[in-house]
Amino acid sequence: MAASPIDSRYGWLGSSLIAWIAAAVLLTPLLSAAVRADVLLDITDLVGIPTVAQPSEHAFTATDTQALTFTLADFQTPAAFVSLQIAVTLGDKLVGTAVAVDATTHKATLAVPAAAGNYVVHVIGTPDSAQGIGSFGVCVAPATSATSCVAAYSFSGNIQTPAGVSTSGTSTLNTNFTSTVAGVYTVTLTDDAFPVALQTVSAGVLLGSSPISVGIPPGTPTPVTLAAGTQYELLVAAIADATVNAGLYGIKITDPSGATVFNRTLPVGTMPASTVLNNSVAQALTLTLSDFAYPALLTRLGIVVTQGSDSLAQLTAPGAVSNFAAPAGTLEVWQYAVAGTQPGVYSVILSSSTATLLSNTKVVNAAAVTGQSFAFAVKLPSAGTYNLIAGDFKFPSTLQSLTATVAQNGAVLQQTSSGDFTAAAGYVVVLVKAAPPQSGNGIFGVTVQTSGTSPQILLDQTQAVGGVFDTRTIILGTSGAYDVVLADLGFPAAFQDLAVVVSRGSQVLGKIFGGGTFSVNGTPGQFVLTFVATPSTQNYGLYSVRMASAAPTVTFTASAASVTAGQPVTLTWSTANATACVASGSSAWVGSQATSGSIAVIVSATTTLTLTCTGPGGSAAQSVNVAATAAPAKSGGGGGELDLSLLLGLVALALARRSLAQRGEQS
Repeated sequence: MAASPIDSRYGWLGSSLIAWIAAAVLLTPLLSAAVRADVLLDITDLVGIPTVAQPSEHAFTATDTQALTFTLADFQTPAAFVSLQIAVTLGDKLVGTAVAVDATTHKATLAVPAAAGNYVVHVIGTPDSAQGIGSFGVCVAPATSATSCVAAYSFSGNIQTPAGVSTSGTSTLNTNFTSTVAGVYTVTLTDDAFPVALQTVSAGVLLGSSPISVGIPPGTPTPVTLAAGTQYELLVAAIADATVNAGLYGIKITDPSGATVFNRTLPVGTMPASTVLNNSVAQALTLTLSDFAYPALLTRLGIVVTQGSDSLAQLTAPGAVSNFAAPAGTLEVWQYAVAGTQPGVYSVILSSSTATLLSNTKVVNAAAVTGQSFAFAVKLPSAGTYNLIAGDFKFPSTLQSLTATVAQNGAVLQQTSSGDFTAAAGYVVVLVKAAPPQSGNGIFGVTVQTSGTSPQILLDQTQAVGGVFDTRTIILGTSGAYDVVLADLGFPAAFQDLAVVVSRGSQVLGKIFGGGTFSVNGTPGQFVLTFVATPSTQNYGLYSVRMASAAPTVTFTASAASVTAGQPVTLTWSTANATACVASGSSAWVGSQATSGSIAVIVSATTTLTLTCTGPGGSAAQSVNVAATAAPAKSGGGGGELDLSLLLGLVALALARRSLAQRGEQS
């Protein structure tokens, strides 16, 4: 091959220059790709214990890099919060320190440094005990103009304390509301007749000890004349049906302009507290209720979806309500189920055309049965033999006992010692009974899969026993190593207990308690992350979790730290989590390399040799220094050998003479 112009003019220096340029060209796209780590999960989650008001969270994406000011305002409607706090996260980092509203101004201001990205605003609060509900707003504005709220970032909402259960069948509401303007208000009391009609319900409006309107009946909007800016007392008394001992009613008050000043649905008797959901946009939803008749049919089963005092969809028996209109905002799902002499299992699904808002399968025990039972439903694609595995993960603590049965159409299916069972196509229900650890929390996993050497997983669920728990499903498309990072963000206080476990089927792939990092080697398929959290005495806790491709590691060594100039040195390297490597440092060590190997290279001068490797999780580099020493002088006569420095001098002299001769010819 002909020498390049650079090689001809600059010799070995030209070769080295080419090597550096080539290395730079090869490294540029690899280093650019390194910053695009394969992030599978990057979230924060705010949890509260079941008996307190559930937190409110709002997410938005800031495209501009600018400092922001968050202002939390207690609207004091229908009454001021006992406490109200805000925190802000960006990705998996807490960027806004927790701030509580001032008792006088009923506001709190939070400054967040300039950054673009995915923000989540977390709000927790304790409503007034008499009201059980409070309203707030969050203004998000540029720091340079803290009152110029950005509509796409700002939001408002309600925080509501779960209603208690009354075993007497009688429920009384004694709360306050404040009028806006003078005039005729409308009070609308509604018996939702769920699961059956109430025995009686009536309302009254009072000012101090003076009745304004009493004996307001259900079903008929009642006009009430009120003064402006005055606090009135609202009383509602309800008695449930004597047989069912449970009911539901709505109460709504609007001012003369039609604006709402009070709007709630409330339980009566043994009606359990609602499940509160956020419907982000107005959309059509479908509600489906199923009784799996295992081990027996439930004696009563029903569900209703409400918003404020409005009943949006209701079922008092298994079935479906399709495409009912659900406005944007907070929805409440009320479920009522009663078992006979044997337990029963039912499921509820609330979904839109694009997403599922709620999906639960629940066990209903007979009145005399105690203990914890869990149910899981799975649809089998065809008749055949399947395998059921229920395993105790023994993390954070070991369960005292764990048993699982499977049934179809109300009949228990026999299992072999390995968990195989035969079933027809259609749904089967897995019922798991678990005794919690003697102390702390436990987690178990339930897997239903096809039989054979390459089973297909049809159900892969985990369940915590004790504590607050949540699960996230990850679909992995390619094999690789991934790092899972769990952190307690300390809002409003550190967790009492916090743990995460990564599983696939019955296999635990990694776990950590308290916080930190662990690695998971994944192959294509579905994985489940299960979180168990016990908040401190402040009842709430905020954690973050990130799952992303593990960063590459490089091990790179030279067989010697010093060699004679012109002699070889052996380079050996290995990597993990890398897909490509590039060598640099000399003309003999340049360009693309395998992710592991060994090679001998000639060292002409003292140099630093570098190996840079990249992968989905980033890049890593390691270097070795190799010193080149001059060859020892050769002694003795007659051999005719020339010293290297003398030889180089003679070559330089010859080149100089040739240059002078060429100049003479040109002149």
